[in-house]
Amino acid sequence: MSLLIVCPKNAPKAYAVAAQEFCGLCRKITGIRPGTVTDVSAIQGLPAHPDLRLVVIGGDDVNLLAREYKENLPIPSGGEGYAILSATLRGHNALLLWGGRGRSTLYAVYRYFEVFAGCRWFWDGDKLPTLERLPMENIRLMETTKFLYRGTRYFAHRGLHRFQAEHWNGEDWQKEVDWLLKKRLNLMMLRIGQDDLFQKAFPGLADYPDAKASLPFTGDGFNDRTLFWDLPFRGELRKQVLQYAKDRDLLLPEDCGTMTHWYSPTPRDFLEKRRPALLAQPKGTNYAESTGLVWDIREEENLDLYFQLTDTHIREYGQAGLFHTIGLAERAFSKNREENLRLKLLTYRLLCRRLREQYPGSKLLLASWDLWMFYTPKEVQTLLAQLDKEQVVLLDYTSDSARESNYRTWGVEGQFPWIMGIFHAYQPSNDLRGDYEMLTKRLQDAKKDPFCKGLVFWPELSHGDPFMTEFFASNAWEVSEKSGEEQLYDFCMARYTHGEELFLLWKKVLPLAKLMSWSKYEAVTPWVETDIFCRCAYTLDFERDDPLYDDYLLPLEASRGDAVWCLRRISLLLGQEDARETRDLYDLARTILIRYLNGLTLTLCRQYSRGEAVADTADAFVELLTLYGDFLATNQEYSLFHTLCGLNETAPVNPHFTPTLKRNCDNLYCRSAVTECVQELYLPEAEKLAELLKGKTYRKDALLSFAKANQAAFEARPLTPTATKEHPARILQKTAEVLEG
Repeated sequence: MSLLIVCPKNAPKAYAVAAQEFCGLCRKITGIRPGTVTDVSAIQGLPAHPDLRLVVIGGDDVNLLAREYKENLPIPSGGEGYAILSATLRGHNALLLWGGRGRSTLYAVYRYFEVFAGCRWFWDGDKLPTLERLPMENIRLMETTKFLYRGTRYFAHRGLHRFQAEHWNGEDWQKEVDWLLKKRLNLMMLRIGQDDLFQKAFPGLADYPDAKASLPFTGDGFNDRTLFWDLPFRGELRKQVLQYAKDRDLLLPEDCGTMTHWYSPTPRDFLEKRRPALLAQPKGTNYAESTGLVWDIREEENLDLYFQLTDTHIREYGQAGLFHTIGLAERAFSKNREENLRLKLLTYRLLCRRLREQYPGSKLLLASWDLWMFYTPKEVQTLLAQLDKEQVVLLDYTSDSARESNYRTWGVEGQFPWIMGIFHAYQPSNDLRGDYEMLTKRLQDAKKDPFCKGLVFWPELSHGDPFMTEFFASNAWEVSEKSGEEQLYDFCMARYTHGEELFLLWKKVLPLAKLMSWSKYEAVTPWVETDIFCRCAYTLDFERDDPLYDDYLLPLEASRGDAVWCLRRISLLLGQEDARETRDLYDLARTILIRYLNGLTLTLCRQYSRGEAVADTADAFVELLTLYGDFLATNQEYSLFHTLCGLNETAPVNPHFTPTLKRNCDNLYCRSAVTECVQELYLPEAEKLAELLKGKTYRKDALLSFAKANQAAFEARPLTPTATKEHPARILQKTAEVLEG
């Protein structure tokens, strides 16, 4: 068989990318290297070959040869739909990959290989079959979506390479963008800091900081934004990443308006030289430092300054047409609620006015975070009544919250354009947490509402939950009528070598995962937001009981037999050749361990506050946490040292960054499954807690004092390679014995 790719000559770059991708996948699957010609050459004459087959890239609006196909196809030009068709052109068998635009032509390529060649796409690698030849006869598939916006957000927290997008290099980002397109997504947004935006927008007012020193105006904890790569390198990386995405016709929302936040502070030299008027906040609130204060955009010159940043990003990196704002998120400017609300509402109106003037016809995605966090439903309704439905789309990326304040009470359904979002997890939540029962029900709301314009995945970390990633991507194209369990089965059979066994494991673990789904209650209490075993010195008062603990402890105890069985089964499956399976087995095991560590923490609270004996529980808590740290140490994916080494492989790392990386991972908010943190921070704190509780000498201030001294010592030590003490299978077997006992 002779295979010839016909690519449009006069078309955006995405069409050439589609042709390249078809060639590359064909070669990997069949070993055949197709030839490539332009449509202009093809209509002038095709090679004489008795078994010549054609692959025509693009529709008749870009490809001259496609115009010889006589059927009128219902594929709107410029739209998300595509057709994959067998045809006969000039006496040759042909495969038409007909997209409404560049990215939907790429969808057609990837969808052909998925449906007709058996390929499967995952963020951590593709599963490709081996075939003698590609099927090209009797093919007819036309698909489109109701959702205009389908995409992901990447955030600014730091820690482990897998979960934190700011750590990714150019190759990582290319794989990520390719995955987005393989899953038929069309939107990506980088909120990982402003890189060198100030330096490019305000030369002379904002200098490039010393790449080998700590930032002079940086904060503490996750607010410490000391650089690991220097700003010129970061700026060039951002340019390459966003150009790669633009070449593939992705939507890239532009930040606009009041962008000052903890991850995008104002450089101190800019403040000193330009002195914009700042919106002061009451004492004792967040963002009290001048670098974190929003400029007062009631003064037109400050609004001009903010839009100078946006204009510069568009010029240097981005694209106009779609914008995004967080408003005055997480801020309080007055203790008078009505006065504060008026200022926030005015800010949105000012931004909308400026966009109409400067970028007429553009759309604004209005983020829901501040609305979910601080507004009442009635106050959100007041805001929406002041906004233009033709300009603004409400981006409710907190749609999976159990709290009252979200799309269900904001009056958007059937009335105001909105996007459903899956937030899924705070930054510390790098295990499995999905509440799929809730999500499958709420997705039906999105499906039936003509005003719902999309589905986005907006977590504070990336790739923490492999099923949630696939669940989102699949439903973003077309909301499934299948139950969550049925979708889980499809996922397991597509992803794993041992699909049936992994499905059974997932089924047993998901009830445990759901116990720590984010925003579980109407009134979110500290102990359900993030893992508590790693914050035992900070979060809980062990002299106080709480009846809500039963909501966690009773189902946890009911699942203990399943958890023990799962750990033993995982121990037998670990170490197979399937790298994706191994990664997910670690996630499943981590989730089990974390839930029971949380359960032991709550049990200690209950026992000590009631004057009951705590020795057995305290000892089990320390033993299980020790095993957890040992288990993480068997996998470099959870090592800060390994992450730091990877950063150095990409570009030289600031020698002052190691303490920053530790502070970014080890603070009241960001503690999570990091080997060094578990072994050097959480475990010593647990041992101290056990000592105090067993001796009946517990005082919260004493535990905090110990924890802070230990944190300081941890920060001062260099990072070293983590040591594996035992085979991970044996560690899990011991863990099962602890749970069983």
